[in-house]
Amino acid sequence: MDQQTITTLAKMGAAAALGLSAVGSAMGCSTAGMAAIGAWKKAYLKGKNALFTLLVFVGAPIAQTIYGMLLMNSILSAAAKPNFTNWAACLGVGIFGGLGIMISAWYVGKAAANASNALGETGKGLVNSLMVLGVGETVALFVMVFSMMLVS
Repeated sequence: MDQQTITTLAKMGAAAALGLSAVGSAMGCSTAGMAAIGAWKKAYLKGKNALFTLLVFVGAPIAQTIYGMLLMNSILSAAAKPNFTNWAACLGVGIFGGLGIMISAWYVGKAAANASNALGETGKGLVNSLMVLGVGETVALFVMVFSMMLVS
């Protein structure tokens, strides 16, 4: 296989890492966003102020796009080394690392949706909810770091 093909296959892994992570962030943010809008609607119907704090939950899954970008950069750095041949590792890490980060973002968004509903109804539990979201974020960080170790 020629060097250009090898590099192209590695770059496909880099694109997968970023693309899949961003898809997960979009799914997570939109899921949390729908719940926040519903909580705001309920507040308005009751004549209460809408909690601006719910935007913290809506934005929580966006960090996974950054993790995907960091993984992408790691893959691109590996592929730029002289005499690079390990395209399969880069492609696999990009796809499977990207999927792991994507699913983390999606489920952080689902948890954030429930957190929005709970905080909107009770006005309590912000810190507890943020801790739960942090656990989901940690999964994405583990996937990113361990994936980076495979291509370094």
